[in-house]
Amino acid sequence: MSEEENESKPAPSQREIDEQREALRQNLNALEDMVNPSKVAGRVKEKVQDDPAPWIAAATGLAVLIGGIVTLVIVKRR
Repeated sequence: MSEEENESKPAPSQREIDEQREALRQNLNALEDMVNPSKVAGRVKEKVQDDPAPWIAAATGLAVLIGGIVTLVIVKRR
């Protein structure tokens, strides 16, 4: 950016800076809420307590898959 371009742009006001800072703070807080392990675990726990059926089905499917893989490994070794 040239020196002339810098001079033609007015400096942001303190109010604009404060608004941008607040928007950034809110975005960072939202990101922290999404990736914080304890908060993620809490959301998952709430979902399981609200409706455990999908989680039970997924766990059953995973158990069947693992059982099938173990069975294939055992059969192929013989």
